[in-house]
Amino acid sequence: METTAKEIMSTEMLNATEGMTIEEALKLLINSRITGLPVVDAEGKMIGVLSEYDILMQISQAKNMKPEVFQQVITFSRKADTIAENMPLNDIVKRFIDSKYRRLPVVNKAGKLIGIITRRDLMRVFYYRARLS
Repeated sequence: METTAKEIMSTEMLNATEGMTIEEALKLLINSRITGLPVVDAEGKMIGVLSEYDILMQISQAKNMKPEVFQQVITFSRKADTIAENMPLNDIVKRFIDSKYRRLPVVNKAGKLIGIITRRDLMRVFYYRARLS
């Protein structure tokens, strides 16, 4: 039986929510030392991805750098590359290589965010496989 996304994904993850402010998103990114977040709607469905770049663009487009800009609702990329929970490991590796992403969200059949896989997770899988062989 082939290893799937559901078996290697991390379910402990952070996400941004629709309607979150720039300040709230910055706090999550900075305190967690990450560069991007999946964005979910009220039902937990994946609707996009927020990156540091998205935030910098939004702040730079504000007419002034007054504190009010940080209370604006985040804008994010509505296009999100995701992995299906049943995707085989070989396909996941190919997706990472082809896309050059550092992390990819995992969704179930309903499109709900259920986990995340990072390059580090893949390295861990291969490391343990090498140790077991």
